[in-house]
Amino acid sequence: MDENESLVELLEEVFGDHGLHYPNRGQISFNCPQCDEGRNKHNLEVNYFNNVFHCWACGDTEGTHGHLGKLFDLYGNKKQKKLFRVLCPDNREKIVKVKKPKVVLPDNFTLFKDSHPVYPVRKQAINYLHNRGISDYMIEKYQIGFCDKGSHAGRIIIPSYGLNGELNYYIGRSWDPNSRAKYRNPEAEKEKIIFWENLIDWNKDIYLVEGAFDGMFLDNPVVMLGKHMSELLFETIYEKANGNVIICLDGDAWNNAVKLYHELNGGKLWGKVKILKLPKDRDVCDLKGQIDEYYYEIRD
Repeated sequence: MDENESLVELLEEVFGDHGLHYPNRGQISFNCPQCDEGRNKHNLEVNYFNNVFHCWACGDTEGTHGHLGKLFDLYGNKKQKKLFRVLCPDNREKIVKVKKPKVVLPDNFTLFKDSHPVYPVRKQAINYLHNRGISDYMIEKYQIGFCDKGSHAGRIIIPSYGLNGELNYYIGRSWDPNSRAKYRNPEAEKEKIIFWENLIDWNKDIYLVEGAFDGMFLDNPVVMLGKHMSELLFETIYEKANGNVIICLDGDAWNNAVKLYHELNGGKLWGKVKILKLPKDRDVCDLKGQIDEYYYEIRD
C-alpha cells in the first residue's frame, strides 16, 4: 500500500465513507463534520496531492478550509494526528505549475477582416463558414482567419487565447470536402490549455461542447477539444464555475456525456450540472444553438 492509499484510509477512519473519489487527481469528498448534519452531501473536498481541504457549504468560516493538517488537528484523535504527520511530514500546500506550450499561428495566416473581399481563396473560405451557419459576427468575435498557402493552405484557422492574451492553441480545419486530413492542429498538449479561456465568464452558465464550431452557437462556451475532459479543465471548472454547467456533447456521445455528468455533479457543483440529450446524428452545430427542447433530467 502506497502513501496515498494509506492517507485515504486514514481520512476514512476520521470522516467515514467518502463520496466522489478521483485517485488520478488526489481528490476525494466526505460529509463535513461541521455542517452536514447527516444529509450526506459530501461537501467537504480534500486534495491529498496538494494537502488542502475545503467545504463548499461552509468554507468561508474558520476551520472549513486550509491545509490538511488543520483538518486532522480539529477532528483527529492523538493517534490519527501522529499517523498523519508520519504520512505527510511536510504539510505545506504544494503549488503545481502547468507548463504552457509555445504556439504560433501558421505562416500566411490572414484574418478575414484584413483580406480583400474578392480574393478567390477568401471567398472559398468564407463560403464554407457561411454554409455551416457561421456568421460574420462570429468570425470577428473569435478572430477566425484562413491560410491561402504554406503548410496550412486551404484551411480555416480558429485561434484560442489564454487569460494573458497569449495564443495557446488553434484549430486548422480544411474547407475541401475531399481533404485526406480534415484537421491540422499544433503539436502543443491540448490537455494543458483551456480553449478560448480569455472569453469565458465563469459567473455565467457555461456550455461544455466537444469542438469550437459547436461552441460558436452558444453563449459562453467551454470547448473540451474532444469527448473527454482534461484534468486541468475539470479542476478549473470546479474552482471557478459559479453558474450552471450544461453538458452539450454530440448525440453519438451520450455515454460520455452521462459519465461526465456524474463526475461533475458533486460538492460545490451539486445540482448545478445539466445535460442535453441530442439525436444520435445531430450536434449543437447542426441545431444552430437551438437546444431548449433537448434538456434531459438524470435522476441520481
